[in-house]
Amino acid sequence: MSMLQTTECNPIDELTRKPKSIEQTGVPIRQIETLVLKHLSQTTDADVITLSKQVGLPGNIIDQILQKQKSEALVEVRSDGRFNSSIRYGLTIKGRNLAHHEIQRDGYLGPAPIAIEHYNQLVLNQTTKDIKVTPEILREGLNDLILPENIVGTVGPALNSGRAIFIYGLPGTGKTYVSRRLVRLFDTPVFIPHAVSIGSQIIQVFDPIIHNPVNNQQDNLLLNSGYDNRLVLCQRPEVVVGGELTADMLEVTKDATHKVNRAPLQMKANNGILLIDDLGRQKVSVDAILNRWIIPLEEKIDYLSLSSGDHFEIPFEQVLVFSSNIHPAKLADDAFLRRIGYKINFGPISEENYSSLWHEQCEKHGLKSHSDTLNYVFYRLHDPCNVPLLPCYPRDLVAMCSNQISFYQQQPIITPELIQTVWDCYFVNDEQEVRSHE
Repeated sequence: MSMLQTTECNPIDELTRKPKSIEQTGVPIRQIETLVLKHLSQTTDADVITLSKQVGLPGNIIDQILQKQKSEALVEVRSDGRFNSSIRYGLTIKGRNLAHHEIQRDGYLGPAPIAIEHYNQLVLNQTTKDIKVTPEILREGLNDLILPENIVGTVGPALNSGRAIFIYGLPGTGKTYVSRRLVRLFDTPVFIPHAVSIGSQIIQVFDPIIHNPVNNQQDNLLLNSGYDNRLVLCQRPEVVVGGELTADMLEVTKDATHKVNRAPLQMKANNGILLIDDLGRQKVSVDAILNRWIIPLEEKIDYLSLSSGDHFEIPFEQVLVFSSNIHPAKLADDAFLRRIGYKINFGPISEENYSSLWHEQCEKHGLKSHSDTLNYVFYRLHDPCNVPLLPCYPRDLVAMCSNQISFYQQQPIITPELIQTVWDCYFVNDEQEVRSHE
């Protein structure tokens, strides 16, 4: 059986249970010993409770490690009259030298990792495929957006399919805005490990910029209570990358300054959404980006390697979304587009939806709109200039009207004259064309 296959004997409660022994941690004892030494090197001394919190393992395991290191003359008991309720440990000269050497070799300093096999099973058991999106869930999750029915009818099935999604259309049609809110539809939290162990190497996975812990985090040191402290209960991750995307971001990277292996974007996005925004504007070629996803999209497995030469595989369990202003046929060949499955075109909206957005923005800014202002917008501005009804325009134009009203201290009413003024500022290149149709 492949290590990426799910099994009935690995439910989520088993995978998140605290280890009761060094063997149950699933990682080499040397990695735990090294982390204890590193944490002790950052302070004068510490007790078992403090080290247990820092390493993320129960006190009985930490105590066992400390006793072994004490016998090896790496740590010693420190007596201090201020601390009479617990034994405190500090590094010997030998221990401090070893800790310094280990930090130079591998700078990771945090909770103990989980094994790569443990990680893979954890990801597979938290898949978004088990959450079925319905039209009601979609509308409720995106209730701050006005979605045309054709978009509802395509985005929902696309999410349920588990396949990659390609969203394209004109700038300002709400592609990125909608894409970044899709993760709301998967409201169940997931466990993210601080780090993962591959052989003798550690990869840092948890990223405080990407992973948002839920409020009910535990701080329970009892062996039989709570979940494994090497894991963090988080909202499902949402990773967004645009023009700054490089090929290196999709591979394990070694931070040369801190000497820490950092997980690639897709590993951080597992059990959530990875949005590659504005495809076609990256420094790396589109072919290179798309070719990177052929195997993961086909096999649902990603193959990675470390600078040490070690190779490993992880599940590709995320909703991969591409967003672009360029038609997909101009970016990818048919073979790749078949692997994506869902290509969703975000186009202009109806006058009804435009009007709803307009009034919503007026309410937001505390403005009223003159009765014939919208007719003026539709038939004297948009139509003559062949400007499509995009959802960004009500937001921008009403905001500019608010700026004008505030500056001139006028009545909070949007008139045709006012909208003409801001239109000329917004569409500066179309001014003469607008005037020629009056």
